[in-house]
Amino acid sequence: MSLATVIIPTFNRPDHLAAVLEALARQAEPGYPFSVVVVDDGSDPPARLPDRAFPFDIRIARLERNRGRAAARNAGLAVVEAPLVIFLDDDVRPQEGFVAAYVRALDPAAKVVGLGAVEFDPSVPRDRLTRYLETRGVAKLAPSEPIPARYFLTYNSALPTGLLRAVGGFDEGFTAWGGEDLDLGWRLQQAGADFVRVPDARAFHAHRRTLEGVWTVSIGFGSKSLPHILSRHPGLVPVLRVDLLGPREYARGRPVRRWLVQAATWFPLPDVVKWLVSRSLWLPWPTRLFDYLIASAWRRGLDGAASKRGVRS
Repeated sequence: MSLATVIIPTFNRPDHLAAVLEALARQAEPGYPFSVVVVDDGSDPPARLPDRAFPFDIRIARLERNRGRAAARNAGLAVVEAPLVIFLDDDVRPQEGFVAAYVRALDPAAKVVGLGAVEFDPSVPRDRLTRYLETRGVAKLAPSEPIPARYFLTYNSALPTGLLRAVGGFDEGFTAWGGEDLDLGWRLQQAGADFVRVPDARAFHAHRRTLEGVWTVSIGFGSKSLPHILSRHPGLVPVLRVDLLGPREYARGRPVRRWLVQAATWFPLPDVVKWLVSRSLWLPWPTRLFDYLIASAWRRGLDGAASKRGVRS
């Protein structure tokens, strides 16, 4: 019987899917049997498994239309029998000993969630943006610091199957980029789960991100995912600084600081900064400048969503 099942959602990226499966095949270890479930999230043409034998059981589940990663992961979870679930995105390449590291680190009977180590693939050109993205989330923390729920990301993570099912899996109301892992992490924390580092579960991220791409998905996150998260978990409003960034409906006092943040993120200042930075990513731009751009994109998305609801920003 498999000790763990790796769930990989995919959408219209056959080359990435083939590469992640090849990476899993290379790092399989005796004594740590695992299986793989690929979930085709409505690809056109439908995703196909490579025509080769793998050293693990593999199956493909299909969604008739693109429904987002939350629904895709739930479709994979529905067929899991192993005591541990490991999540990988299709553009992440697990390295040697990846599955074994999670199996050794996690007790299926415990409320513990494992987070692996991710860095950009050596083939991805390095600039100030890639260095910034590699030092976000758990990478910002000292090794002894506890991991808060907001740093839980599913592109390289693992947890007991029973724990995931006990909290209801993923919220399929998330259909745009991002937010489904933050929501799940928050619910896991509320259920008493701890988040731990599993540094030997190493993986490379083989997708180069541009500043314009990060800006665009961050606006989408602010307009679609953030309002959904905050409607479910109002306690995240101050945690994510939405009381300062967002429309008046999220304000929680601190009027002077809120006014300063709103003024600093007002159009067109962030657009000018983005234009300048995107043309000089070789320069040693400070980390806080990228934090500022992402916060400004969130604010723009939140304002757009509020405008559609007729709420003043």
